Amino acid sequence: MPRITFADDDRTVDAAKDDWLYDVCVDAKASIPFSCKAGACGTCATQVLSGGDSIGTVTQRELRTLAAAGLEPAHYRLPCLHSVGDGDVVFGRPANVPSKATRLAKIEAEVESFRRLNLSVAEIRFFVPRPEIAFRPGQYVIFQIPSADGREVIRRSYSISTPPSDKRHFEICVRAVPGGHGSNWVHRLRAGERVQCEGPVGDFTLQDSERDIVMVATGTGISPIKSMLLHLLDQRSTRRVRLFFGVRSVQDLFYTDLLRGLEAHYPQFSYEITMSSPDAALWAGPRGRVTRLVEDRVAPGEAERTEAYLCGSRGMIEDVVSLLRGKGVPDAQIHFENFY
Repeated sequence: MPRITFADDDRTVDAAKDDWLYDVCVDAKASIPFSCKAGACGTCATQVLSGGDSIGTVTQRELRTLAAAGLEPAHYRLPCLHSVGDGDVVFGRPANVPSKATRLAKIEAEVESFRRLNLSVAEIRFFVPRPEIAFRPGQYVIFQIPSADGREVIRRSYSISTPPSDKRHFEICVRAVPGGHGSNWVHRLRAGERVQCEGPVGDFTLQDSERDIVMVATGTGISPIKSMLLHLLDQRSTRRVRLFFGVRSVQDLFYTDLLRGLEAHYPQFSYEITMSSPDAALWAGPRGRVTRLVEDRVAPGEAERTEAYLCGSRGMIEDVVSLLRGKGVPDAQIHFENFY
């Protein structure tokens, strides 16, 4: 079994091959900081003292992010982009060492309601008694979840799905994953229970500009997108906003009533839903991956005046980013989160 050592923390843990290094770092309580978890921000850049070959090939995204931070890929890697390989790895000092000044704020929240959105997705609403919660649309909170034996705390990140105008509440939208400790813990929460969180945090946030907006989401990746949409409505924005939302089948649909209501109250907003594996008897709308909608609906002539917000699976993010770049959308106008 590969062993992952965090020299700066004087800590070594066993890991299974193909475990996401982000999960290994968090479960080991390593001092490596994370933000986007998608290789875009460079927050988790960390020295690799030995075993770099076991991490895998340096990706083009990793090269770009490390270069932007002035770090050599021969000495630094981004754990968020890789899984555990066959051999041992020794990490050194993170390039962005967390300090007491940047320590995340603690939040104690009470579960106010639990609502099932479909067979596997639930929406949980929390009340924050004090102090008020302040966040930017698109940010997430990190929940402190007790381990099965109650001896450890496991940290899991979930995006806020509500707008920042309500400073006493926030909601999250979570899909139950078979064997997923964090998601199944969330699905067992009920009104009156208290939880401990950290944050809010994250750089995947709605930018202040006059550009048109294209939003692309799959599954519960709609959560931070919903926060952004509700904020735009709160602000009476006049920006044109298009949402392309992908799910597998009719059984996976949720927030359809919300989207219809937003379209009715926000004249500049439109949305399309596509299904990758629909039952033909139940669905007459667009079929296929959400990338097809982006390819068909976003014209190259719109590139300079468009900014994009993407949230969902890694594969979707990579494909849509490639499509948008091909249409001429500048990298600085493509924003994404993909820890779902």
